[in-house]
Amino acid sequence: MPMLEVFYSGEQPPTRAQCRTFAAEASAIFQRVIGTPPGRLQLVIQFLPPMQTLAVLDDDSPDTDHPSDQHPPG
Repeated sequence: MPMLEVFYSGEQPPTRAQCRTFAAEASAIFQRVIGTPPGRLQLVIQFLPPMQTLAVLDDDSPDTDHPSDQHPPG
């Protein structure tokens, strides 16, 4: 059973409609390219806020050690 894990980073998580559209397209591609039967693709969409990605390097805000500013990975 194939599995596709997607990491999405942005200011807001993807909407339900965006997730459904992506899932439908991914399923169709897996069916067409490798013959995955409908309903067999496992899909996981993980949302990562920018502070949990390399985008933190582009952030111009001052570094702080305040616990509310720290987010555990994953």
